[in-house]
Amino acid sequence: MSRILVCGVQTLYVRGGAEQLVDTLTDKLREWGHQVDVVNLPYADAPRSQIVKSFLAWRSLNLRSIHEKSVDLLICTKFPSYAANHPNKVVWLTHQHRQAYDLYGTRFSDMHTRPDGWLFAWLVRRLDSWGLKDARALYSISKNTADRLQRFNGLRAQHLYPPPRLAPLLRCGEYREYLLAIGRFEPIKRFDLILNALAMTTCGALQCVVVGDGMEGDRLKKLAEELGIQERVRFLGQVDDRELADLYANCLGVIYPPYLEDYGYVTVEAFLARKPVITTSDAGGVLEFVADGVNGYVAEPTPDALADAIERLWRQRSDAPRLGDEGYERVKDISWDNVIGALTHTL
Repeated sequence: MSRILVCGVQTLYVRGGAEQLVDTLTDKLREWGHQVDVVNLPYADAPRSQIVKSFLAWRSLNLRSIHEKSVDLLICTKFPSYAANHPNKVVWLTHQHRQAYDLYGTRFSDMHTRPDGWLFAWLVRRLDSWGLKDARALYSISKNTADRLQRFNGLRAQHLYPPPRLAPLLRCGEYREYLLAIGRFEPIKRFDLILNALAMTTCGALQCVVVGDGMEGDRLKKLAEELGIQERVRFLGQVDDRELADLYANCLGVIYPPYLEDYGYVTVEAFLARKPVITTSDAGGVLEFVADGVNGYVAEPTPDALADAIERLWRQRSDAPRLGDEGYERVKDISWDNVIGALTHTL
């Protein structure tokens, strides 16, 4: 039995895909017979100097042995956990500090708007290259994340798709008259794009069920009212796993248009439930799975184009089962056996 530490990063009061990945990975490693624990450090990026301090905090930890017993393997995930030092460090990269990378200069980052922004972006990239280069193996959760690492840091990673934690509960039920939208209510997930698109559609019987919460919740509800679609949108907040599985099982399809998503559990979950996915041409990792007209629809990231995709699915809803079946074929072989085998091969 090997002793393994999984390194995660906790943004306080927030739980998303990265946190779920750490939890599920830990459970699966234990199922494989390893002794596993999790090291989580809180993360904050304000003031800006905290970014560097967080990186150095990870570097300063002694994770080689605990209570005079050696740690056999360190598995690091997102920024800046991979700064940790260990002779057998493996990285499964969820994402870097994207405000210094592909989000720099966009409306989803404010780093470029500050006088010292360019300096911190440069520093983050240098620190990442330093913290990642001593890993014995480097993996990423998607091709998109691996491509970003290659483009900005000159480092190569092999992609390992993580199965969703919800996978055992997912099934196909009926194809009812609602689209399902899931995620955190923050700008980069673009729920406002969904609402604006829905308001432009003529398929009045079609509703949108929204699952999630976050800082933009009140604004999105107000937007639905301003657009006059509050009767067509149901905000459910957070729901338990079984209710979420039921929502997947009986929706007509899933609408998921984030900006340059790292991976996107929602896409894989939808396909495991045999439901088509509507997304956008700049959705990042989502496009590693969704093919237009094959297992869903890919639209330009504008309200009118997304509205056309919604109406396309609505008009051809008898074709939804075929699209969903194609999606299932795309993701059915994503397994924890592949992931655990790769992450532990240096033991």
